[in-house]
Amino acid sequence: MSRSEGHSWHQNLSMWQQICLMTSTLIGVGVLTLPRTTSSKLFEAGWIAPLIGSAGAFVSLWLIVKLSKRYPGETFIEYSHKVWGSASRPWVGKVFSLPWISIYLVYLYFSTAVVSRVFGEVVVTSVLWQTPLEVMLMTMFLLVFFLCMHEVEVVARVNELLFPFIILPLLFIALASFQKAEFGNLLPINHVSIRSMAEGVYEGIYSYSGFEIMFVFFAYAQKSTNKELAGFYSLLIAALLYMLIVVAGISVFGYEELQRVTWPTLELVKTTQVPGFILERLESAFLAVWVSAVFTTVANAFYVVVYSLRQLFRKGIWFQRVMAAVLLVPLFYFALIPQNIPEVFQVASLLGLSSLFINLLIPVVYWVAILIRDMMSKREGEKVDG
Repeated sequence: MSRSEGHSWHQNLSMWQQICLMTSTLIGVGVLTLPRTTSSKLFEAGWIAPLIGSAGAFVSLWLIVKLSKRYPGETFIEYSHKVWGSASRPWVGKVFSLPWISIYLVYLYFSTAVVSRVFGEVVVTSVLWQTPLEVMLMTMFLLVFFLCMHEVEVVARVNELLFPFIILPLLFIALASFQKAEFGNLLPINHVSIRSMAEGVYEGIYSYSGFEIMFVFFAYAQKSTNKELAGFYSLLIAALLYMLIVVAGISVFGYEELQRVTWPTLELVKTTQVPGFILERLESAFLAVWVSAVFTTVANAFYVVVYSLRQLFRKGIWFQRVMAAVLLVPLFYFALIPQNIPEVFQVASLLGLSSLFINLLIPVVYWVAILIRDMMSKREGEKVDG
């Protein structure tokens, strides 16, 4: 299928839609555990992790933006064979790009399984105690499948619609949590070792996993938009929200108590009371917002998987819909493999290492390959001129 067939929406995503896509994907299940994971390494200084982590994430995102600018209007799937091949030998590019594409798609596929499982665990242990975990997963996957029935522009508009309903309530809840804060729990901050700082920063960078979907979505950005600025604003919003939540968690509970709580942010919300608020239990409102955040994380990542397969095999929207239905079945069973919450966290930790590989190593390797190829082309041109 040619690029122009059925793609009147091509390169139609505004800067605001890019911000909504990235931020909605970044903010997901990590919100519930971030105060515990960062303070386990950095103690009272746990709030530093999301701050430094955002800088590391921006470096990776900047490299992805530069790849997108190098190959405007093309996704990671489409320009990979150009990076690894040449016009005279396109088959070389297809062969050498396939492992990188496979790693990227497999990571996104399994990350959706883990995020969905965490979503199910939180809901069935906090709100719907009598509801089977399988029912929660099926409900989420049905919504994801419905989104995969549509083109990229619809995905962007759904994220644009849900964005204010995710960010504004989370910001309000984070600020309201400070009413019981004891800021002495944030001190001292100068006794953290270099190793602990490195481990804490890793947790911070992992909390920003999700922006790798822009390997695909940047291809559909309007030509006039500043992609670097869109990425900066997205990471800034997520960083401020993460830092507020971590500071609130440490200042209210202390870092020692946070290590005993599975979902510290949810417990933080339970301690928060807003005078005159309609809902007596604020966690109900929080979970409603959090479900929307998880949906955008899962849906965006899974959409990239099926859309990338559609591009890889050069098929149309019907192929995308069939692949979505087919891939959701094993995804359901993969999400149920961990036997308990500790096993879920172990798998999530492994995916955290994988996210560093995807988000940093792939862009770096691609740029090294591009620079080497440019140098070789320049030398060949000089020989011809000579």
